[in-house]
Amino acid sequence: MSLPMSCLQTMDDDIENVWMTGLPEKYKARPNRPQFENMCMAEFASEYRIVYAGQKKFKNVLPLQKNLGHIQKRTRGKPAVIRFARFSQQKHPEKFYGTLLKLYLPYRSDEQLKSTRFQTYESFYASASVKLPGTDKLQRVCKIVNENREKYEKHNEAIEQAIEDFEQNGPVEDAWTTLAAANELIRLESISEREPTDPNDVNEQDNIPEYTASTSISNTAMPLMEATQQNHAQMRKMYQSLNQTQASIFYAVRDWCKRCVSGENPQQFLYFLNGGAGVGKSHVIKSIYAEATKILHRLPCIREHTDIFKPTVLLTAFTGTAAFNISGKTLHCLLKLPRSLKPPYQGLGNSLDEIRADFSNAHILIIDEISMVSKQLFAYVNWRLQQIKGNQKPFGGLSILAVGDFFQLPPLGRAKPLCVYEDHVLDFWTDNFQMITMTQIMRQRDDLAYAEL
Repeated sequence: MSLPMSCLQTMDDDIENVWMTGLPEKYKARPNRPQFENMCMAEFASEYRIVYAGQKKFKNVLPLQKNLGHIQKRTRGKPAVIRFARFSQQKHPEKFYGTLLKLYLPYRSDEQLKSTRFQTYESFYASASVKLPGTDKLQRVCKIVNENREKYEKHNEAIEQAIEDFEQNGPVEDAWTTLAAANELIRLESISEREPTDPNDVNEQDNIPEYTASTSISNTAMPLMEATQQNHAQMRKMYQSLNQTQASIFYAVRDWCKRCVSGENPQQFLYFLNGGAGVGKSHVIKSIYAEATKILHRLPCIREHTDIFKPTVLLTAFTGTAAFNISGKTLHCLLKLPRSLKPPYQGLGNSLDEIRADFSNAHILIIDEISMVSKQLFAYVNWRLQQIKGNQKPFGGLSILAVGDFFQLPPLGRAKPLCVYEDHVLDFWTDNFQMITMTQIMRQRDDLAYAEL
């Protein structure tokens, strides 16, 4: 379960500001009952769940104060796992101690986390004493926080040390040997029984050129990339099968990700990867996903928060079969889209906090089978991402890689494909997306006569 610290949400299609309360506000408005008085926010998030409109009549549902909704104690046997932003104690001490106090010190208002005598979170944690409701004795703040923290971060120091070791040294190369010694022995025996290979038999595809974006890009197509000299020995085996056109889009996205990590804040890209059946669109998607995910996990915000479980690249398609083919989700499932896409636009309501936390690290959205996406659905995707990311740029500032072939399946019903211009219809496609077309058949490249047929 996430603990989002921001409560500001975005705008709907009428450009009206909408303020939604997050978990901290709901915690501060917890019921005025004895069992909640000395409850910290970590316990509140772990033991209770937010109840939405249709569930208010369920058993044991309690109203929050200030009309902020309802809660219900979790009944499935185990408390929920909580996830929260982590800050470095050395680099950002105020954020570090502020997080500790908000999570583990019972409070009803933010003013209770500081005082006129101790005006920083760090000094309040280290030196202040408070009197909890129902007690007459002063207790040290650090003692209360540490006791509550022990319940939820029992192995915190060991985990933080492991994360620090991983960031500094990378993964352990022989970890599998330690975890599964018997299987490792079988693997080594299998290697020893292989037929000997000729050291002079060199794979000619090893020397794959690198490509970078040309300085001149037309409004209708993204040109091929020109070769540059870069060391990519570690990626060679995975990406050696990319042809020149596939490599152009691959290295364009790779370069964009590297610029993000280096702090250049590059402008979002909106690419359309076009090509018929058998040209290797799915292979390019998987290659770009693997490389972009690896690079974007080096972003300072992700390394600082140590939350490596939230995706940086989102994989989607219109149909379940297409989504399964690339190990992704359907657009409706990922973005919680309603069945009916007719106006007015329907926001996410109370589930926005959770989805916003899940998308907090997302930088790229890949949409496969784009030919089946109608203009109405595409507009809804744009609005939804703007709401989730809190950003009024197209698609909430996310970079989009759309993949497909408009000569294949069209949208359902009477809807026109995105590439067909229509008067008085909202169009996010024509003026925004740059196209690159793949023509070389890869699926039957060893049988060109059959491929041509």
